Amino acid sequence: MVPMWALPLRLMARPFRGYRALAEHPEEASLPLAATRLLLVLGSMVAVSATGRFAPAELVLAMVSFAWLPLIHAISLAFVVRFFARAVPWRRALAFYLEGVGPWLLLFLVFTGGILFAPHAERPAFVLFAPLLLGASVWGVLLSYALFRAGLDLPRRRAAFATLAFWVMNHVLILGYFLAVGQLWPIV
Repeated sequence: MVPMWALPLRLMARPFRGYRALAEHPEEASLPLAATRLLLVLGSMVAVSATGRFAPAELVLAMVSFAWLPLIHAISLAFVVRFFARAVPWRRALAFYLEGVGPWLLLFLVFTGGILFAPHAERPAFVLFAPLLLGASVWGVLLSYALFRAGLDLPRRRAAFATLAFWVMNHVLILGYFLAVGQLWPIV
């Protein structure tokens, strides 16, 4: 059994080589494990930022309430795979993608640690979060491109368009979700 963090760290360190190796051994990518890992880290961040401590009940509630986020990724990826890589099974592409969200997981863990261990919990959020958010965003886009290019074996141009389509659709769906639940207008 591969440790829970081994594959995301390997993909973060060497995205193209990691996705090529994953394409050769797709059984290494576990959709349930990757989705649970994402929800666990996201739920931990939400629970700690809401309570200032690690509370298991809030963790479970946050994991359930943020289950829409992997669903958004799944919908976006289904569209992109259908349009750009029809021969690739959607579940495999989704497992590959969720294994490659390591930069976001690290960002959420750093943010959670900042809340738990910083003397002033508001400072890490303000000082560190913006540059780390930019870094995770750029790294996440690069990993998505590596997924389409090396993991799904698309040509460069097609992989670039697939990456662009995926992220545009992701953002449209996420903003649409926040608009539908009435959370977008108060922050605009």
